Amino acid sequence: MYTLLDFKEEVLAEYLNTALRRHGLDSYVFNVGVDCDGNAIFSIACLNVSEMQQARRLIYSSRHFLEDIHPEAASVLREIRRQNRQLFLRLLTSKSAIAISAVASAAAILGYLFDL
Repeated sequence: MYTLLDFKEEVLAEYLNTALRRHGLDSYVFNVGVDCDGNAIFSIACLNVSEMQQARRLIYSSRHFLEDIHPEAASVLREIRRQNRQLFLRLLTSKSAIAISAVASAAAILGYLFDL
């Protein structure tokens, strides 16, 4: 079983799960416990890796899926997408990524110069 997303609101998790099911995915909602504040956590999970990949594509990049759901759920999904983009950009612009990129570029330039 592969966890897709975690939510604090059971209604939102159930709604997004039904939207995923309308798009042909076999997904389920589980109560996985409580967070440090004592709020219940509900997860949407898929049984297959291929369904998980399709669900991620729908949630993180499909405009059609976003237009197919209720505006309130769509705003939550937009926020999830924004946070995901921010994390990706933070990883790309981290000091270690820039250092690795500089070393790789220097190696490529030196390799080109010594190959001449």
